[in-house]
Amino acid sequence: MSGQFRVTIWDPTLIIAQIIAVQSLFYLSYGFLLTCASSLLGANASLTNVFNYDVVNVSKGFLSISCYIVNSLAGAGTLWIIVRRTKQCLDFTVTCYGFHLLFCWLYNGYFPSLISWWLVTLAGISIMCVSAEFLCLKTELEDIPLLGARIQV
Repeated sequence: MSGQFRVTIWDPTLIIAQIIAVQSLFYLSYGFLLTCASSLLGANASLTNVFNYDVVNVSKGFLSISCYIVNSLAGAGTLWIIVRRTKQCLDFTVTCYGFHLLFCWLYNGYFPSLISWWLVTLAGISIMCVSAEFLCLKTELEDIPLLGARIQV
């Protein structure tokens, strides 16, 4: 007996499916937030707001920055629903933002050099990871119901 509660099995199909689901829901929620915020403020919503480095600028990109940060909370909920493991939250968060960096790099044609983009991205990573770990840990620490056992103390 190994002393572990859960048996961990290497399942690459599950991991790839989880990565695709997390990434898809990341962009779906980010697009939804940007669309709602843009319609409320009368700005135009476009793909540039998602992938352009210049939009995430402290002086002119308050809308994108606030949606980016709120989206990291939505990403934490996504990890809680899809991954459900505290130990894997950091891995999936960094993978999600790593793919976002790759997609932004491909969209813009150059590597990001704006400090504001990196700071907002690091804040998003931190918020998403810590919030997801909190939610998953809270779920993992719930009591395990025992069927038919009636123990009174």
